[in-house]
Amino acid sequence: MSPAPVIYTSEHRVPSLPRLGLFEYLFPAEPVFDSSLPAFIDGIDGRQITRAGLEDEALRLASGLRAIGLKRGDRACIWGLNSLEWVRAAYGCLAAGIVVTPANFAYEPSELAHQLNNSGSKLIFIAPDLVDKFNRTRPLLQRAFPDTHVVLLATEQDKPVPARYKVVTELYRGRAKVEKFTGAQTDATTWMCYSSGTTGLPKGVETTHWNLTSQLQACNIACEPLGPGDKMIAYLPFSHIYGTTNSLFQPLSVGAAAVVLPRFEETNALRAIEKYRVKHGLIVPPIVITLYNSPNLDKYDLTCLRSVCSAAAPLGPDLIAAFQKRLPSVKVTQCYGLSETSPLITALTRDEVERAPPASIGRLLPTFEARIVDSDGQDVPDGERGELWVRSPSVMKGYHRNPVATTGTMEGDYFKTGDVVVRSPDGYFRVVDRVKELIKYKGFQVPPAELEALLLTHPRIADAAVVGVYDASQASELPTAYVTVRDRENLDPAAFDRDIQEWVAARVARHKRLGGGVFVIDEIPKSAAGKLLRRRLRDRAQADRDARKGVAGSKAKL
Repeated sequence: MSPAPVIYTSEHRVPSLPRLGLFEYLFPAEPVFDSSLPAFIDGIDGRQITRAGLEDEALRLASGLRAIGLKRGDRACIWGLNSLEWVRAAYGCLAAGIVVTPANFAYEPSELAHQLNNSGSKLIFIAPDLVDKFNRTRPLLQRAFPDTHVVLLATEQDKPVPARYKVVTELYRGRAKVEKFTGAQTDATTWMCYSSGTTGLPKGVETTHWNLTSQLQACNIACEPLGPGDKMIAYLPFSHIYGTTNSLFQPLSVGAAAVVLPRFEETNALRAIEKYRVKHGLIVPPIVITLYNSPNLDKYDLTCLRSVCSAAAPLGPDLIAAFQKRLPSVKVTQCYGLSETSPLITALTRDEVERAPPASIGRLLPTFEARIVDSDGQDVPDGERGELWVRSPSVMKGYHRNPVATTGTMEGDYFKTGDVVVRSPDGYFRVVDRVKELIKYKGFQVPPAELEALLLTHPRIADAAVVGVYDASQASELPTAYVTVRDRENLDPAAFDRDIQEWVAARVARHKRLGGGVFVIDEIPKSAAGKLLRRRLRDRAQADRDARKGVAGSKAKL
């Protein structure tokens, strides 16, 4: 008989978990916070949307979306950098009961086409500077997008570029009634980020109203506290679940405001923190490195900043200590999660930093239960390594149109994270490895299989394998290719490396580029059954990268 499973629960109190739609949760009939408080602030030009203004504009946009034929349950894609117009589009869709599927702004036509086709999107909100790329995507689409269903993330003052499309505010009509979700209806999908798997193309993660409201209730207990009038900086992409939940939704849920930047750019970020007296920020490790090395850090008054929380990739204790020497008033914390868990599973607050073990990602959020298991599915004792399995109301409904992948990532009602963790006796977790083969580049997931499939289409490449190699200067893994070629005669390794990197870069998003280089080898290591032995390549990848002359990390940029 197998021993009973060891189930860890959260030390935090379990909050109430209301069964209502996300929009109603964020905008209750009886407002909890002052409606005149800012909800979102443009960190560059200073424009603001108040809480009352956001609700009004969302309902007016919902009315306009219905007028052009969209209905409850339809899908709409949002594609562009963070902006107030991005915010308006998202909240208008929520009010109308339309499922939002945000796309990475760096996508190339084939990548965008996959998401639009797979999601069944009927409308796209698009940044004006991406229109040309969208037009190159059109031949790859299974559904035609008439001009009425292509909406620019711009203001009417930005017209007429390009004049054939309306901007978000031109869709506004009279205030609609919010589309309500109650009881079991809250298990309907409301958000669908696309997450890369270890095989195949990215999969749509079906995140429900219940997933997100439960996650927000948990975050508001276990994460760094924010309250009415507080500000946080929001430059992590809204298209990433970390930016979605913890920048687009969570501040609003506690009366705080998000200071929106289109992307991380050092001077703009520092200026916005000082100007708007930002209290808290979400970061990823490459940004920590950029700020630690910044000659501009001392030029700004950052005494308002109390904490920054790093996620999406592990942050080492040495880097944390070095950063805090430059900004001693700022506590660096970490949290951990995945797209499939909406996202956070664990979190550390500034009050816990001193007593938590080094490199801790914190304790379980309320509503989460966890097991730590070995390769045979047996629970391991505290202090030993094992894969983290979790269950919670925040765990996704499943992968869109992919029941096989959904089943493959579940064990009963537990979601298998693919990450190897260690838990201390006092409940703090630390990530030590990954079962999955995903490469994490600055917080983005890069599936090796997708890049391998692309490389095999190159006429000079016979076989290929892609692994991640860690670059300390960027605090990130870099996708690195090992290939065999059809003809090695007169092959110049440096020129071949450059040519293949450029060829791949022209076909994939920035985070999927082969920043670790391309190495030609005699044979791709495989098992007798033909399984690729990535571990063997990973073991040699660091040495190969260090040995190659002239390869240096570029400045970290999100």
